[in-house]
Amino acid sequence: MLLTEEARQRRRRGYQRRIAVCALVIVLMILSVLVPTIGVQAADGVVGRGMFGASKFFLFADVTSGGFGTAIDVPTAAAGVNLAYYGLSLQHVGLVLGFFSVWALATESVGRWTRRGLLIAGWLFALSAPVIMTAYRLLESGGIPAYLGWAWAINLATGLIMIIGARVAKARLDSTWYWARPEWIG
Repeated sequence: MLLTEEARQRRRRGYQRRIAVCALVIVLMILSVLVPTIGVQAADGVVGRGMFGASKFFLFADVTSGGFGTAIDVPTAAAGVNLAYYGLSLQHVGLVLGFFSVWALATESVGRWTRRGLLIAGWLFALSAPVIMTAYRLLESGGIPAYLGWAWAINLATGLIMIIGARVAKARLDSTWYWARPEWIG
């Protein structure tokens, strides 16, 4: 069956739009690693302000040690440290899953599990933003001077684009490619 010129142009425009969205998400995923995220002012020179440095700091942080001082609310500060690490972990898992499934935003036909991976990665990115913001509030109210970079906004935008893109990709779902393209089977 031959496509009309109008259908071919419509398919080309759809592909160009999907490529642009996919490229935007890839750039946002890279930016989410590099831009400043949550941190503690006392450790500003020790670890970097990006995702990996902050994750390393919050993984090994101990609020009962002398480095945080004695005038802190230990349970609140400990909850803030734990939530900061959980939020950064959500971002880590979202990055890994998004790395393997982001191409589903651009393709003409999408597999069921690839689309689900993209949807889960989007939710992980989107959920990391409020968790990191809550951790910042807990650190501040626990008596630890902290800063909140703008990586949470990038995480939220990346997650929302991924979620919307995965929902739109449901119309392009092709879960039985071996029935639709029997010439590929040996």
